[in-house]
Amino acid sequence: MKKVIAIVLSIAAVGFIAFTLAANKEEMEENAKLAEVTSEAIPVEVTTAQQLTLDTKVAANGTFSAKNDLTILSETQGQVIKVYKEKGATVRKGELLAQVEHDLLEAEVEAAEANYMKLKTDLERFTKLSKEDAVTKRQLEEVRIGLKNAQAQFRSAKKRLDNTYIRATASGSINDDFVQEGAFISPGAKLYEIVDVSKLKLNVKLTANEILHVKEGDKITVTTRVYPSETFTATVTAIASKADAALKYPVEMELINKEGKALKPGMYATAHFNFKSEQEKLFLDRKAIVGSIQDPQVYVVANGKASLKNIVVGNTKEEKIEVIEGLSPQEKVVLSGQINLEEGIQVKVLK
Repeated sequence: MKKVIAIVLSIAAVGFIAFTLAANKEEMEENAKLAEVTSEAIPVEVTTAQQLTLDTKVAANGTFSAKNDLTILSETQGQVIKVYKEKGATVRKGELLAQVEHDLLEAEVEAAEANYMKLKTDLERFTKLSKEDAVTKRQLEEVRIGLKNAQAQFRSAKKRLDNTYIRATASGSINDDFVQEGAFISPGAKLYEIVDVSKLKLNVKLTANEILHVKEGDKITVTTRVYPSETFTATVTAIASKADAALKYPVEMELINKEGKALKPGMYATAHFNFKSEQEKLFLDRKAIVGSIQDPQVYVVANGKASLKNIVVGNTKEEKIEVIEGLSPQEKVVLSGQINLEEGIQVKVLK
């Protein structure tokens, strides 16, 4: 009897163990299925595009040039008898720089003046006689014509004499001279270069979008390499009406030289423009972009799934990029985790 009971208990124990193993297997299979389902949901972080009004800072480079950079050419011919100013001298407009021989021209001026004064007196006398019918109208007209010719000859002789006095046509410094005493000069000969550095010009170029925010009279901050810790202020004086071959618009500015911090033509400078946008634009974090800026795409999350969308982008501002088409501010855009995504895959948004 005891032997039968032992056999029954052994069979029961084996059955219990088999049942337990079967139950554990079923539970493990259920857990595996659950894990498989859970693993299909890719964890991602999301963001949304934002409407922003951003200030745009643009730095445009250029080199300074003198506002007045003039070359004085000879308007006469003859021997230089005196040089009053040479290279390096500071001169005022109208100041005498050199003198060309003019003895013969002085004699011509005296003769022309004498003839002019004579005919002027003759006209007065003939006018009185004409009132008394003592001269004909033709005689009176001939005197008038003679007076006009004499006046023109007198003015021409005076101008030729004045041209022998070489004068500065602008205030500034003589950058170079090409004249010396005893030399013979001819009309058109180069005599002096005068540069005025009290005011400088700076020319830079802007794009079509940038040029719309600039107007004449704007004050622009300028920095230079020679004075890295100093800032200068320039005023916009001219804006090109059409673009150049590179589709950029030249902008000219004028700057007053600082005492003790004198800038010179040819020095490198940077103009800093700060444009404030007049309207809000849609901007998205650049990290959300899939692919290149030339062919941008983003993953958006809807109903727990990821969907790939094509978008059109514009200007870049630091870590944000303008979205022109293809996205609304309400859409949730995947910010991180895109590497594991594909069209229609389940996603889990991390909070």
